[in-house]
Amino acid sequence: MPPKVLVIAGTHSGAGKTTITLGLMAALRRRGLSIQPFKVGPDFIDPGYHEWICRVPSRNLDGWMLSKSYNLKTFYQQSSDKDIAIVEGVMGLYDGARSSSEDGSTAQIAKWIKAPVILVVDARGMSRSVAALVYGFEQYDKRTAIAGIILNRVGSEKHYRWLKQVIEEKCRAPVIGYLPRDLAISIPERHLGLVTSTENRLGKRYVRKLSSLVEQNIDLKLLLRRASVINIEQHAIKTTKKKPVTVTKQKGPVRIGVARDEAFCFYYHDNLDMLK
Repeated sequence: MPPKVLVIAGTHSGAGKTTITLGLMAALRRRGLSIQPFKVGPDFIDPGYHEWICRVPSRNLDGWMLSKSYNLKTFYQQSSDKDIAIVEGVMGLYDGARSSSEDGSTAQIAKWIKAPVILVVDARGMSRSVAALVYGFEQYDKRTAIAGIILNRVGSEKHYRWLKQVIEEKCRAPVIGYLPRDLAISIPERHLGLVTSTENRLGKRYVRKLSSLVEQNIDLKLLLRRASVINIEQHAIKTTKKKPVTVTKQKGPVRIGVARDEAFCFYYHDNLDMLK
């Protein structure tokens, strides 16, 4: 079976996309699926949590620092032997390096890799207004394929039914599920974002609780149906036409030291691959 892909995006920073992304990864791994995690943007913190859950290095996709061709190369190469690629977005879906273009945004990456978007909405304190929010995201850029909605910080089952009904009456995307308000599944934050995975190891109890909440409240079968197939073979045909890069070999071995601990953890895995 060819691999599939989904992008998990938020309406804004702090909507809960990292928690939901980790929960989906954990729940899908429970079902025996192999997952290739990705993170949009120059972020080294979230990929650390991805790797902790998926047991494979998470890769960065970035329309601000990296070319489109490099992003596609990384995406297709790393996804080729997995069941599904899950891409966590950055900030809000349409937020990027500047206000005048989509450069560096999650929406830009989703278009480049031809992936559907699951939009995470913080529903705390909302009722009918949630439909206006989702409708605005759908209409803002119709080239961005919003394929489903996951609601976060929902107050109760009754609250969820209200939200789901009004969204599906006014919007195209189906509501796939929700996570309740629960401080026990929140990841600690600080002024630079989340606390790093080296400082806050996710224990087995936390992962079990998060994946169980996802399995109870999110329709994973519908989620997987909304994912799109990655056309690995078509991309491989295109890339084989390029002239290979020649690398001059050293006469002797070269030893490179990389400091890795709680202080020195700001690394992107592609850079380490290049050093190798």
